[in-house]
Amino acid sequence: MTSFSDSTYSSKDYSDFRPSYPPALYTTLIDYHKGPRNLAIDLGCGPGTGTYPLTSYFTKVIGSDPSSVMIEQARKALAAKSQSNLEFVVSAAEEISSYIDRPRSVDFISASQAAHWFQHDKWFKECARALRPGGTLTYFGYKDHFYVGNKIVNDIMMDFSYGDKYLGPYWEPGRKLLRNQYRDFVPPSDLFTDVQRIEYNAGESDTSGQFMAKAMTLEASESYVRTWSSFHNWCKDYPGEIARRDGGQGDVVDRLFDRVKKVSGWTERTILQVEWSSIMVLARRL
Repeated sequence: MTSFSDSTYSSKDYSDFRPSYPPALYTTLIDYHKGPRNLAIDLGCGPGTGTYPLTSYFTKVIGSDPSSVMIEQARKALAAKSQSNLEFVVSAAEEISSYIDRPRSVDFISASQAAHWFQHDKWFKECARALRPGGTLTYFGYKDHFYVGNKIVNDIMMDFSYGDKYLGPYWEPGRKLLRNQYRDFVPPSDLFTDVQRIEYNAGESDTSGQFMAKAMTLEASESYVRTWSSFHNWCKDYPGEIARRDGGQGDVVDRLFDRVKKVSGWTERTILQVEWSSIMVLARRL
């Protein structure tokens, strides 16, 4: 269980301040997919950020997440929409059978920004059980936001993210898998075929594999950092440090962005071009 399942974690902030997934990402997925589009499952769906776009391509979509906090947020959003082909369930990624008991009945399984938290041997076997032959398994992740054109700020951000004095000690083990762009676990060759990887590293001149990029204010960037699991874990050790926006004297994120403003000359309203390194893995059920 990750920090995202904590009752004190703000699923609303996650929904509001995490980047959304662009249409090009789903075009890539659907171009790869073959055969029927009756049922899709989105695992580790959080508040449904990556789930809703699938409803345009599949007759029925189910989003699942082990966090009841995340699913509550997803269901609140769903209640405000007229979306009849989507539902959300509380379930671990390795337990698809808890709501889909018929083998080989799923056409498409996805996991966005989540696969690094799974028990991979068990998860791959469960996906293979649920998917029809030729069905698609895909998992996608992004990491380490990058301010285009400002190396000094990017170096500060990396030190803050992974340095021992800041948030480095507060990441959970899955973060290392994401930072290594999912090279540490691959779809088993006895269960899946036609495995493809689409990898992008922020700052590359060739942006053909880029999926995650957006213009955002420095203020929005700060709010995004506050959705990190490492920051949530840091707060547990420093409950007396309260963010200025919440009426306190400031916390580790306030101090980070004080430093960023000083070296860059940016203000909270400065609009920045931000991109993320990313990895997409696609595989087909044998």
